[in-house]
Amino acid sequence: IGRRHELYDRLTVAPVAWSANVRAVEFAGPVALGLGIGGLAIVEPDDGMLIVVHVSDVRIAERDGPRIEELGLDGDSHDASSSASITICLRYVRGDGVVLGLLDPHGLELTTESYPFGEELIRPATTDEVGTVIDAIDGDQPTIGVGWLRDYPGVKARLHSRGFSRHTFMCGQSGSGKTYTTGVLFERLLAHSSLPVMVLDPNSDHVHLGSLADPDDPAPEAAFYRRVMDSVSVSRARGLDSTFTLCVDFSDLEPEVQAALLRLDPIADLDDYNALLQVTSGLGETYSITDVAHASGAAETSAGLARRIENLRLDRWGLWKRPGETSATEADAISRRFVVADLGSLTTPDERTAVALAVLGNRWRARRNRQPVLLAIDEAHNVLPASTDNPLLRAASETGVLIAGEGRKFGLHLFIASQRPGKVHPNVISQCDNLILMRMNGAGDIANLETQFSHVPASLLRQSLGFGLGQALFAGRIAPVPLLAQVGQRLTPEGGSDVPTTWSAPPA
Repeated sequence: IGRRHELYDRLTVAPVAWSANVRAVEFAGPVALGLGIGGLAIVEPDDGMLIVVHVSDVRIAERDGPRIEELGLDGDSHDASSSASITICLRYVRGDGVVLGLLDPHGLELTTESYPFGEELIRPATTDEVGTVIDAIDGDQPTIGVGWLRDYPGVKARLHSRGFSRHTFMCGQSGSGKTYTTGVLFERLLAHSSLPVMVLDPNSDHVHLGSLADPDDPAPEAAFYRRVMDSVSVSRARGLDSTFTLCVDFSDLEPEVQAALLRLDPIADLDDYNALLQVTSGLGETYSITDVAHASGAAETSAGLARRIENLRLDRWGLWKRPGETSATEADAISRRFVVADLGSLTTPDERTAVALAVLGNRWRARRNRQPVLLAIDEAHNVLPASTDNPLLRAASETGVLIAGEGRKFGLHLFIASQRPGKVHPNVISQCDNLILMRMNGAGDIANLETQFSHVPASLLRQSLGFGLGQALFAGRIAPVPLLAQVGQRLTPEGGSDVPTTWSAPPA
């Protein structure tokens, strides 16, 4: 080891960078150079202007060193045993980056242009320099704080609020802190923007966003949140404590969805399908499943439809709206600012899917009002699966694909969260510009993300394999420069937590 250290001291690789085109930078240096993927580096030309580089890749490289006999490291080059012909392998780092701008004592000048330069010294940016760069990138953009930069704990990690006008995909394995982080994002959007948010919550994870975990928390962020938390409305199944009951009318569903609930095919069930269209067309604008059953039973041509409703027991669902209640399509985020629809409080998967279809379908029908709203779907594989034999889920995926492809121009912005990218419909993910990536365990999932989010350096995506709890990569319009961040404190209680593992301790 001592001999190798002497070799590295005598044959060190200079920490230099060079650029042959407009923005791309390459660099090399000793293994201990200290540049990490996703970090910032400073190139120091002789003219005194500092070039700021965002590091997109760092890798170990190897080269052949001299033969040990030629160096005479043991002090006795005539000893045959010490002058054996051995070629030493020397290691160093190579990497790539992108020029962000030019830094001088007055601050950072962001630029999309640069100039070619030969070998110039490169070093890691200091914490103060990183703070200056991040401030310049944010400029006067409205931002929300989500924690701090993973490699620079003294620098806050901030996302651009306007970036949520693009669809967002959030991904992380179970246990990565995804639910906690989603809650942090919802809190910050509620407190530091006026964007209406509608959350479809299949696991009851966000039902406590209207209260603080510590009601007496004196922190400034908690004090700020107290002013807005009353604008959170929680919709849950009948009998549970909530702002209003989670319910819908049968008329809130599109005709194709109504038919799917009744397991009707437009060709195979020709007569009953047509009977459904005829019956509902005569019931007015608003009607219930009971109205459909009664109207169907009144005529022989549609009696089979009434029997189908009875046999499927659809009229016994607790989901259906009762007198005096407000449908989920009326009590949405446009009028109530922030609504959590607790799908997890409903009894059956089909009921949960029916509510999702009613909410998404209602927003799509009202798209020409051009009212901005963030449609957040947690555990989105339960609502927008990549593949399914369930006609209701298939209809939900089709609606999601429609909103993902055309909704943004009408102000319909998606926030999709799931454990794995392959579980969510690919035509939804492909329309997402923003990525929030937490710890992943599978190389196959990373390869999938590399295809779907080619604008994010693959080496940054692969960093997620080693993320700790609550660490995340933010990229896209919400983070013009990809950020590796440690997510900050959540203010509200987290719902849907794991079952305690007290059973792992030995018996008393």
